Amino acid sequence: MVNWIIKKTSILIDGVCRAFGKYVKNRYYTSRLGYCGKNVVIKKPEYVSDYSLLELHDNTCLYEGFLFISKGGKLIMKDGSGAAQRLTVITGNHGRSVGIPFKQEDGNVQFSLNKEENIIIEEDVWIGSDVVLCSGVTIGRCANIGAGTVVRHKIPPYAIVIGNPAKIIGFCFTPEEAFEHEKAIYPEEIRLPFEELEKNYRRYFLNRLNESKQINKL
Repeated sequence: MVNWIIKKTSILIDGVCRAFGKYVKNRYYTSRLGYCGKNVVIKKPEYVSDYSLLELHDNTCLYEGFLFISKGGKLIMKDGSGAAQRLTVITGNHGRSVGIPFKQEDGNVQFSLNKEENIIIEEDVWIGSDVVLCSGVTIGRCANIGAGTVVRHKIPPYAIVIGNPAKIIGFCFTPEEAFEHEKAIYPEEIRLPFEELEKNYRRYFLNRLNESKQINKL
């Protein structure tokens, strides 16, 4: 009986220590952020250039292996969004100037030519593992980014995206469903209008689907 109590007590203490360790680590990361909302979770980043350039809003998460390369551009992740393991975020894009080589004789790169732009992840976005976000992209509300995707351009709200370069293969909801989703979750002043939802659905999905059908008929 005594051995059973000791064993259970040991398991309990070990669990408490592990939970406390995770809490301390998370607090260490989140305390360094440029902005930190409520219930933000960061798990063991691989590399972060500057934590002050990260703005994570309420109920957001970045899982293990997060890589953030920046010399001034921000990552802004809004409420309810999150990323799985090994998200890579690169806010810079090297420019070129006439008469100036990209790499100097001493091996240094002309970082003065680097163009930095913020990367914005809107509300309720889910990003799969091993995704790369490139300079200046905005991912629209409630979009799903599939594992291994490389995002180089703006993603509309509610889109389902995969591939390199990123390709829209569908939408999470029809325009009618998306509008009901907006009404259920967001206050009226920040809801996306039905006209915009319908326009994106037609432009990025229905029109392309019809084009593919026409091509397959040839």
